[in-house]
Amino acid sequence: MFFFKKRQREMKVVLTPNEDGIHISFQLQDGKTVTDINLPLSKEDIEKYYRYTGFQQYVAWEELYDSGLLVHSILPYEKYYELVRDENGKELLEILGLPTKEEEVTGELLLNSLPQDADLSLQLFDQKGRNLNRIGKPIGAFYKMQDQLYLLPEKIYRLKQAISDDYESGYQKIGVCQKLAKEAGIRLENFLENETYHVVDQYDLDIRVHSHDHIELVPRGQNEQETQHLNQLHPVSSFKEGFKRNRFVSTAKVHNDLVNLSKKRHIVGEEVPLFFENPTAVLPEHDYLFDLEKFSDRVRGLIPIERVRPTFHDRTGLQWFDETTGKYVPYDVEFLRELMEQYPNQQYVEHNGKWIYLDPTLRKKLLHLPKDADESLKRQFILDIKDNEEQLEYKIDEIKGTQFNDYPIPSGLQATLFDHQIEGFRWLCYLEEQGRGGLLADDMGLGKTIQVITFLLHQKANQKLKPTLLVLPIALIENWIEEIRKFAPSLMERLYVHKGSGRLKSSELISNFDIVITSYDTLKIDQLLLGKIKFQSIICDEAQNIKSHTSQRSRAIRAMQANFRLAMTGTPVENSLDELWAIMDFVQPGALGALKEFRKNFAETENYEGLLKALQLYYLRRTKQQILDDRLPKKHIVEPIYVEASHIQKDIASAMLATKETGQIAVLNMLMRLRQLYGHPGVVIPQYENLPHTEVPKLQKMINIIEKIKQKNEKVIIFTEFRKLHSVLKRLFMNMYGISVPIIDGDTPNRQAIVQRFNQSPGFGIMILSPKAAGVGLTITSANHVIHYTRWWNPAVENQATDRAYRIGQQKDVYVYHIITTDKENFPNGTVEELMHELLESKRDLAENVIVPFNTREIQQMVFERMNMASNVS
Repeated sequence: MFFFKKRQREMKVVLTPNEDGIHISFQLQDGKTVTDINLPLSKEDIEKYYRYTGFQQYVAWEELYDSGLLVHSILPYEKYYELVRDENGKELLEILGLPTKEEEVTGELLLNSLPQDADLSLQLFDQKGRNLNRIGKPIGAFYKMQDQLYLLPEKIYRLKQAISDDYESGYQKIGVCQKLAKEAGIRLENFLENETYHVVDQYDLDIRVHSHDHIELVPRGQNEQETQHLNQLHPVSSFKEGFKRNRFVSTAKVHNDLVNLSKKRHIVGEEVPLFFENPTAVLPEHDYLFDLEKFSDRVRGLIPIERVRPTFHDRTGLQWFDETTGKYVPYDVEFLRELMEQYPNQQYVEHNGKWIYLDPTLRKKLLHLPKDADESLKRQFILDIKDNEEQLEYKIDEIKGTQFNDYPIPSGLQATLFDHQIEGFRWLCYLEEQGRGGLLADDMGLGKTIQVITFLLHQKANQKLKPTLLVLPIALIENWIEEIRKFAPSLMERLYVHKGSGRLKSSELISNFDIVITSYDTLKIDQLLLGKIKFQSIICDEAQNIKSHTSQRSRAIRAMQANFRLAMTGTPVENSLDELWAIMDFVQPGALGALKEFRKNFAETENYEGLLKALQLYYLRRTKQQILDDRLPKKHIVEPIYVEASHIQKDIASAMLATKETGQIAVLNMLMRLRQLYGHPGVVIPQYENLPHTEVPKLQKMINIIEKIKQKNEKVIIFTEFRKLHSVLKRLFMNMYGISVPIIDGDTPNRQAIVQRFNQSPGFGIMILSPKAAGVGLTITSANHVIHYTRWWNPAVENQATDRAYRIGQQKDVYVYHIITTDKENFPNGTVEELMHELLESKRDLAENVIVPFNTREIQQMVFERMNMASNVS
């Protein structure tokens, strides 16, 4: 009798290269039956297939998918080569059975036509001199031989792509391909060897100083011939050298730039210092290839400019100092007054070979001018704010006497508000009527967004919406649009997102929209464009993005024009009270005085009670405990769970201590690596990547917790900032439990879609997140267990992370876990995890008070000192 072994069911990866990338798909093989599998796998399919041979390859595919690298299951070659250079990415490719070693090949670039037609071809040979077209089949970045894929060097792939691309001219195509061929070590045929085409797709600018009031902008190339070509203003030029010839071809963009620059090549008079301060104020409005702002930073200082400001000391009296250098300058009031009277319409005045900046506010004070006298002096293109730092120069007065009205909920709102949200909406309406700005600092998860959307509907009903500016972190733009579409679809009719290379360049066109959404960085870049618009309202979400009063972001947002200003943030202070002042100087300039006065009154004295009183008119904060204590389920902070480090972890920690690194950065790196080590040794040393979880005490304890969560058919979210740990945990859990385990970090695209799928998927589930990146804009109320697998240095950030689950919409009690590794041999005073936990918990009450600064560096230093690492590391 014969017994036939039944063929095992397996998942097989199918790799199909094309010209743009490699298509990765899967098939289910059951005996002789082969079935295509739809990707990504559904929850039911994962539960069905996770024990099949080949499932590990699907996990690798899903990592690529989660990272946003796949386009319709195709991995583009540009991303492929990036993964080859990354250890974790290289491992993913190898799991999928893809080559990661670039083969050694040679070749020749041929011209098969007249130069203007640029019919180019490429012949490639392997190390044995065999023509790849004959022994195999070249496809995209690969050549295929006997069902085996071989990876071409990246430079040769780029050359192949360049040969097939479209160009403005044949000369340009030859130039691009010649350059790439030389970089890739490819031979050129005789004509191409003697006739070299150079594509000029970038250039530099030199500044030639003729005098303090005359400078010249001179385009510069990579060599003398290219510089001559750029300054001839012809798109094509040539230079002969014996039997060889160099031809230069400018791209249309470069040629366009040079024509525009030629119109303003010579800059004279008051425009010289103005150019150094802000080049776009002088040059024609044009989207230059060259970064003019960096150019300004580079050349600033060639022409001396003094920006004088007064300062008064009891001992020395009134003195003048240069704002840029901080040095005192020997001027008196009469000298400055005479300059101002002699040049009534200039902000920059030349004196003894240097320029003196005469601040309009200073001019009004010295000449006793009326309040609006500086209107004619405002430069059209530069946003130079009165920064309110040394003294209060700019203040917005409120309208007095307006009564609080019973503002009705707008009819267009497709949601039912909680009482505190109605109160918040009416508070916003009241502030706007009074001409007073607001800081909405509600606890995370209380619905700040829906309150503001309701307010926007109110503004629309009262013809006070157009135009309103929403400034957001770029990661939240998608979330805001989705919330507006869901709760106030009528606002979508005239909504414009100002971002990307195709964004509008006209202030007039932008101002025609009801709502303009942009990011903080785009506003910083386009401050001259947006600064011309008189907005009805400017609303900043996650306003801690403007917490640094000296940053370009902060100065740009404070320079914008608006009738009403609102800042939204649950964390207005993280490290310093200066952060709160900067936000309030946007919200209501002058409300907290000048920064110098603010520090004296509140920061230096730690007068938080007085600060809250000063904020009262502009500040609204409600906590979950106040509002939802009887509505939300309970939040349980589970007692910390302690585990002893394994022998492997102890040995690695001991080796780390023996390295004797010094300096603050080295110490912080040491603390980081120890935290990674306790999470999983494979994060620190790749050879331990496949170490069984039973040999990683902290991981084993987390799995014990997850097993109990699984028995309850509930979900858990796990926080750690270490990306390598994300991958280790994802692969482990998918293979253990047969579920999809999504990851969200700072680079994750489509965060809302990932969260939506997770929330809608019934039953047990695991999601891994980075606490800082995922700490805002996400609602994950389908999970009611939160594990902080590695701790963050600031408990306020951890609270934000936890509140992804503990917020409106949560139906179950929420449990928060901390697992802490001990190591008595190496760290008798406590490991980094033990001491972090102890110190963070002692500061937790402080972190709840959002106007009290939290000193992260102090915590890190205390951990280091108490670990008694100084003797080991110094």
